[in-house]
Amino acid sequence: MFVGGGEEFGSTLARRAEAMGLGERVRVTGHCDDMPAALMLADAVACPSLQPEPFGRAVIEAQAMGRLVIAANHGGAAETVADGTGWLVPPGDAAALAAAVGEVLALPAEMRAAIGENARAHVLAHYTVQAMQQATLAVYREVLG
Repeated sequence: MFVGGGEEFGSTLARRAEAMGLGERVRVTGHCDDMPAALMLADAVACPSLQPEPFGRAVIEAQAMGRLVIAANHGGAAETVADGTGWLVPPGDAAALAAAVGEVLALPAEMRAAIGENARAHVLAHYTVQAMQQATLAVYREVLG
């Protein structure tokens, strides 16, 4: 499923998927107001941003929902996608992104679920409001000596 993007981009993506024989596996939805529902329908979430994001909320939200993430290896994603919680690919490398998507989709459902559980546990350990507050206070304590 592809969520987001403009109508022209979505139409182009749908036509290309159909031409490649993937029409039954690819859905283009456009804008979605209920991202938790969309994430729960996904086997994996790709965040192949070309520009680094300082935090990358989309990555954390997907991981919090127990979804595997394939993200560009820069910005916040480089820090939030830990070993065993998802895949990082070089920014702008379409071949690496395609290979990672293929690898993820080839995994048995049980392995995808286990990696998704790892991702969710990682988010709960490091990115809840309380965990981030504690990390910020730890930096303050360190600076103040």
